[in-house]
Amino acid sequence: MILNVIGFLSGFLLSSILDTTLGEFQEWAIVGAALIVSSLEILNKVFYYIYFKIQTKLKKRYSIIESLNIINFFKIGLIYGLIVDAFKLGS
Repeated sequence: MILNVIGFLSGFLLSSILDTTLGEFQEWAIVGAALIVSSLEILNKVFYYIYFKIQTKLKKRYSIIESLNIINFFKIGLIYGLIVDAFKLGS
């Protein structure tokens, strides 16, 4: 449980770092945002493919499933942080 929260907050921190870094390079902001979104979508595809493969075949390997859950919370924190930063910039 606590590792999931740490993963979420780490993703949130990374989103703030990425947002401020891309803000410094104003010419590359759109390209950087497109790369972040596309890499997250590719990571989602790989994550859910591996997750359902492991969940159906290897029900006894709980450590792998817990590691994948931490990665999933990291992704959620990253997306949430980017959305919060977008709302801050919009207001």
